[in-house]
Amino acid sequence: MSIYIRILFSLTIGGLVLLSGFSLRPVPLQCGVLILLLLTYLCMIWLRQDLWTHTRYVLLTALLLALVGILRLSYGINLYYGYLMIPLVLLLAKEQQQEYRRFAALLAAITVLALFAICYPSTFVFQVLAYTIVLYICIRAINIYKEATRLSQQHVQELAQAHHELQHLYEALQEASLHSLRYTVLAERTRLARDMHDGLGHQLTALIVQLQALELMLPADPPQAARTVPAMLEIARQAMAEIRLAVREWSEDERGLGLTALRSLASQWAAHALLTLEFRQDDDLSDWPVETSATLYRILQEALTNVVRHADATAVTVEVQEDQQKVTMTVSDNGTYTDAAGFVLGFGTRGMRERAQAAGGSCSFLQRRPHGMQVRISLPLEPAPSSERLASLLPGTRGACL
Repeated sequence: MSIYIRILFSLTIGGLVLLSGFSLRPVPLQCGVLILLLLTYLCMIWLRQDLWTHTRYVLLTALLLALVGILRLSYGINLYYGYLMIPLVLLLAKEQQQEYRRFAALLAAITVLALFAICYPSTFVFQVLAYTIVLYICIRAINIYKEATRLSQQHVQELAQAHHELQHLYEALQEASLHSLRYTVLAERTRLARDMHDGLGHQLTALIVQLQALELMLPADPPQAARTVPAMLEIARQAMAEIRLAVREWSEDERGLGLTALRSLASQWAAHALLTLEFRQDDDLSDWPVETSATLYRILQEALTNVVRHADATAVTVEVQEDQQKVTMTVSDNGTYTDAAGFVLGFGTRGMRERAQAAGGSCSFLQRRPHGMQVRISLPLEPAPSSERLASLLPGTRGACL
């Protein structure tokens, strides 16, 4: 209750007390009761909200009713006694603390009954009761409206704070995705280095041994030395072929990390999930932006997780293609899903859709004939601006996901 309303209540009650005093004979008992009644009201008006308890509510309400009852018994029926009880009902209607609202409403009902008992059989008692109840309902409605407005503003602030935190989390997730890509590619490069050590290193070692033997054979047996040259050339050609293969798969450009990461992720799942996994790709794939690579990596990760957990599949095919400035990744399995079973977006599949939409692309979930699921993700090669990515996540905006 604001200070202006407190002052208004205080002045109103003071005026009612004065009117009641003028209507009665000026005797000490009457003056003392009216002064005590005024002080009790002022205590209820100006007492801090956090100091209220059920006991204080009962004591102050009972004291006010007792003081009005003393006036009624001492001086007979007077309509001003009812007026003196109306502020109590209104003060109880102003209660805003959730734990005291029902209790205050009960005390207000008791006060209304006491008002009727004290003023009856005055001809105006029903009018006073009607006005009092209407005022109580109006004040309660105003309080409910204020509380709803306050809660609405609080929810808006909480949503704004949550949106701000989600933006930070999204940025952190993008950074984590990039680090994950780099880690995956580092693991792939480590594998390539191991393969080069095991294959190319062995061949170079054999070539060195044969060259050393050739050096010894040339003075003593030139024909035999000439016959060893073709074998050494074959070893050198094999080593060159392995180098070219490694260089083709191992690009130093960070924008080309996406496909390597996808292939490495698919290999890891095939090794650990006991799946027959086939990875297909176009021959002339271009370099992808980091955002596109991260989005495809996370969606493939979630898609393979869903296959292992829910599809009951034994074989999965991952296919990556490019067409008209967009890259399309299709993940197909031979699981038990059919259209008759119905498809409901869960937390993971909804996240796949939102990732695709945030990147300016689309995500669809289709049945693979005769059974199984096919997930098709299509992303533009140029990432969408930040404003478009944010708009695609809002309700009612354009986004393709079935």
